Amino acid sequence: MAQDMDNREVQEDESSFIGRFVDTNLHPAEKQRFAALKIAAYVIFFLLFAVLNALVGSVSAFDFLVPFRGVFSLVQLMLSILIVLSLNTKGFYAVIVVSALQIVATIVAMIRFDDTFALNGLATTILSLIIVGIILAYNRRVAREIGRVAAKTEELEQANTDLKKREEETKRQNTLLKEYNRAMKENEERLYQMNHFDTVTGLPNRVKITDRMDLLISILSNKNMPFALIYVDLDNFKTINDSMGHKVGDMVLQSAASRLTSSIDQEDMIGRWGGDEFAIIVQRQFSDEDMLNYVENLRDTLSKPFSIEESEYTVTASFGVSFFPQDGTTSAELIKCAETAMYKAKEYGKNMVQFFRKEMKDDIMRKMKYESKLLSSIKNRELYLAFQPQFDMKERKLRGFEALCRWNSERFGEVPPTEFIPVAESVGFIVPLGEWVLETACLTLNRIKETYNWDGVMSVNISAVQLMSPMFLQSVKRIIQKTGVDTKNLEFEVTESVMVSNVDYAVKVLKEISAMGITVALDDFGTGYSSLNYLQQLPINVLKIDKSFVDELPIKNAQRLMVGSIIGLVHQMKIKVVAEGVDDRRQLDILTKYQCDFVQGNIWGCPILENEVGVLFETKPV
Repeated sequence: MAQDMDNREVQEDESSFIGRFVDTNLHPAEKQRFAALKIAAYVIFFLLFAVLNALVGSVSAFDFLVPFRGVFSLVQLMLSILIVLSLNTKGFYAVIVVSALQIVATIVAMIRFDDTFALNGLATTILSLIIVGIILAYNRRVAREIGRVAAKTEELEQANTDLKKREEETKRQNTLLKEYNRAMKENEERLYQMNHFDTVTGLPNRVKITDRMDLLISILSNKNMPFALIYVDLDNFKTINDSMGHKVGDMVLQSAASRLTSSIDQEDMIGRWGGDEFAIIVQRQFSDEDMLNYVENLRDTLSKPFSIEESEYTVTASFGVSFFPQDGTTSAELIKCAETAMYKAKEYGKNMVQFFRKEMKDDIMRKMKYESKLLSSIKNRELYLAFQPQFDMKERKLRGFEALCRWNSERFGEVPPTEFIPVAESVGFIVPLGEWVLETACLTLNRIKETYNWDGVMSVNISAVQLMSPMFLQSVKRIIQKTGVDTKNLEFEVTESVMVSNVDYAVKVLKEISAMGITVALDDFGTGYSSLNYLQQLPINVLKIDKSFVDELPIKNAQRLMVGSIIGLVHQMKIKVVAEGVDDRRQLDILTKYQCDFVQGNIWGCPILENEVGVLFETKPV
């Protein structure tokens, strides 16, 4: 740095000297200042010494100056040089004029006074002209060189200025480049985050999960070491999302993700696969029993209610588990197997854990074949209703019918409800299917009432998905208005699963249904999330005891005590009781003893078609 400072000082000194020299020798305005005065002074002094030289040679009074005649000539020479240096061309012209006068005067003196010494003055004068000419030529050459140097200096100064500007521009560009690189890095990180992590839960997404599985497969393939994939699907989440909005749905997903993350082992990896589905990679040694206990613990963790915006939401989950390498040797195969096991868990009643088995693929493939045909079943008139009668136990007369949906596929033949109803739920067909069932049941009820002058009840099953749909009440009102059915003859059967997703919303909808004059029945009581507390919350008119309780009435005393207690309790709450699946006399006798209100089962009537209901009005059950 010190050397740089010295260089700059030298450059400044040189620049100052050159500048002064150029100003002195190249700028006419500076050189020609007082030019006339200078020339006049030069002429006066030059002629003065010329006269002295002449006097010394011709007047004896000036003989004492003879020794100085040479000095006078030198002074004249110095004056000529100075005037040329001072005024350049003008000075040279002045020198020529006075020198010419001196030459003439010298020649005259030589001829007139026969002054031989004047010959020396003449030579001196001629020499002076030659010297000042050389000086003038050199001065001009120097001036031109100085001009060239000055031009180069200006060019260098301009180049230096341009270089400084380019340096500043380069610095600015470097700053911008650094900023751009920083922004690019941030964008890359953001893009990586978006491509590999879920925006709602912050968990790794399916890309990240698949990459991890592929990595594990490549590492463990030659080591004969297993790992497991747990596929998690939240039950009834779609109902919450559709009824309460995506904001609440996202909060439920975030809460579920948080619970799962805090419950898994530190060595495991969890991510959101999509929608309401999560995937957990268990990358450690385990036994089948350990894995089952591990997944059951996760299932219990999720089954606890979520408190969101001062409301409670109960969300269960179905779990499917696949293992590497026995169930698949690629990430796609493992995901497919775990997903298949998860759907089997849903089929078995949800809120369950299933390990993948080879035979599950056949079931899934069969259901996949149903999907496209089921979606067109209403249009192709392949659906129909069967009606299972319900009887009043005291009066031994027909109380009403439960409308049961049936599918007679042109391709697959008669498909059991246990197979096509889950498919309808999984493909989003359950809502239009439920609307078709309700409208068809209402029209059938009107015809039966008119034909047999009958004032009974038509029970229609309403799924949790239907009930939680924002358009459910509107569709019910539309169908009632379209068919003209009397709502006092309608009964909606709902299961306890409607309470799982959002109790408050379910209660609100059921109260509006009840306000329309429609009877509300709680179906399959005792099989799901049974709680007597639901009977206090829901506007229930009828309770249906599930067939699983009725089947064991004759052989298990505990079942009899339980059924008897339930009937007695709900009677005190002014709720009627229907026993489902009553198939033999022993069951009927026990239910009669406990004062059950209505029965439904093969003992008094199997499901029949509309054209077969007439026989029920002609006979009385015994």
